[in-house]
Amino acid sequence: MTQKNEKSIQREEETDKKVMPLKKKYEEENFVDTSKTVWNYSILTDDDVTNFQNGTHYSLYEKFGSHSIQVNNVWGVYFCVWAPNASSVSVKGNFNDWINHTHELYPRWDKSGIWEGFIPGFKLGEVYKYHIIGYKNRALDKGDPFANFWEKRPLTASISWDMYYDWQDNDWMKKRKKHNSLEAL
Repeated sequence: MTQKNEKSIQREEETDKKVMPLKKKYEEENFVDTSKTVWNYSILTDDDVTNFQNGTHYSLYEKFGSHSIQVNNVWGVYFCVWAPNASSVSVKGNFNDWINHTHELYPRWDKSGIWEGFIPGFKLGEVYKYHIIGYKNRALDKGDPFANFWEKRPLTASISWDMYYDWQDNDWMKKRKKHNSLEAL
């Protein structure tokens, strides 16, 4: 290998090691109105929305649906759903006695058809549906298309759930290449 190639490789490695600035939390850059039942909160970036609109976002499950998160030191659930023709989207369930319009989500400002919001104090294991007012004021109650957990039929509500799992397999992961290769005995 020539000295020129070695230097260019070293420069590339040094470039790869540069520290990227930490992304600020949404609440550090935006006002979050905590006086309402649903807080105006978003985990979507502009790139997420652009990729979603282009059909090239391959991990929507990480953004859409319901996600247990902490905002301003308060635990709750963030909701995100695509309802492009809706004039209103709210979350209803046992937590609000299935009353429509008490927990209204916010439409994104970019006219993407995405509705989102954070409900403080929303617990894991709560059943919920989206109450959608759509075309010609038609009201629909829909389950969450990105839900990971559902009621058993004949019931049809989605259930908030956290998909976090603390894996305990570090030892196996270190040995996996040796034991699972095609040359393994």
